[in-house]
Amino acid sequence: MSRFARLAAVLVPLIGLALLWVQSERTYNSGTEWEVPIQGYDPRDYLRGHYIEFSYDWPGIDEFRDVPPQKLCLEGDAPNLAGVTADAARPCAHPVRADLGGVYGWDALTRGRLYIGQDRAQALQKQLRDGDQRGIVTIRQREDGSFTAVSIRFRPLTPAEIAERDAQSEELELPFPPPPIMSEPASGSPRR
Repeated sequence: MSRFARLAAVLVPLIGLALLWVQSERTYNSGTEWEVPIQGYDPRDYLRGHYIEFSYDWPGIDEFRDVPPQKLCLEGDAPNLAGVTADAARPCAHPVRADLGGVYGWDALTRGRLYIGQDRAQALQKQLRDGDQRGIVTIRQREDGSFTAVSIRFRPLTPAEIAERDAQSEELELPFPPPPIMSEPASGSPRR
């Protein structure tokens, strides 16, 4: 085998890998960035590495009933998301679609995750526990409807969000106290 053939046998796979890397990097960095509010985050799942797992809180949709939609239409001027609609029949300039082959499959429009490094995990854990802050995930939405969570930030809750949170916690309060788990022994009965 000639020296040129051996060199080509080594370089062709390396060039192929480099081209695949460039293409995936270009795909990852292309698209329109939108800021989406989130809720119910888990700072780190030790079994899955350093990820923040969260639920998207899409503005304009209170909660998904029954089966979550496979497509949403983003409305607003990027990065400010004004609302979303789940009407698949109408034309959409900024669609997002569930990645059925991804981590969450059919649930990809309700749940997401974002990789964070160990150095940032400690600071984010503190922010995630603060109930007076709102988590905002920046997603990168591409023309084909695919999207990727790329970053997270926090902002203080607005007065309207505080009022909504307080109203929800009042709804959850019981009208009467729960029964005691242990009661004091009746007088005259022996203690053991």
